[in-house]
Amino acid sequence: MEAEDLVSRWERLHLSKEESACFHVQQKGYNGEKKGKYCIVGKAMTEKGVNSEGFRTTMSQIWRLDGWVTFKELGDQCFLIEFQKMEDKEKVLSGRPWFFERHLLTMMEVDEKESIDGLKFCFEPFWIQLHNLPLTVMTEGFDEQFAEAIGPVIRVEAEADGRAWGRCLRVRVAVDLNKPLL
Repeated sequence: MEAEDLVSRWERLHLSKEESACFHVQQKGYNGEKKGKYCIVGKAMTEKGVNSEGFRTTMSQIWRLDGWVTFKELGDQCFLIEFQKMEDKEKVLSGRPWFFERHLLTMMEVDEKESIDGLKFCFEPFWIQLHNLPLTVMTEGFDEQFAEAIGPVIRVEAEADGRAWGRCLRVRVAVDLNKPLL
């Protein structure tokens, strides 16, 4: 098929009134409680398939939660994870990174307005350690600047006065999963 023929066919294409109509949804009976606030989406960063039952059992045991947790498989090694208690959800998110069968389990909070196909698993928080630094630079401000070379800084483990003296300095950084580690 030649390009001109394709262009001419495209110019003749028109949608009917029915095909071009918009569809509007009204939320009748919506009680205002968002179920998504108790959920996270997790994805095992692996090319091979994940044993769903093994994943459910293993992660439930590792997390040691107070309430129940449910897992719904979304495909592509992705799971919707719903918690009974907000404290359990926060415990799991703050304990990251998690691994399943030696593969990173990246997680993100649910945005109920986002489609499942639109989810982008780009960042995951990691604790990094900075060793052999002179005491004069072991401060919250310096370490934040140093760690930003790796990714956005979430938290620097430091005293109330900003000093971070010790054998090493610990910084929690959001690592970009699409880039090689520095």
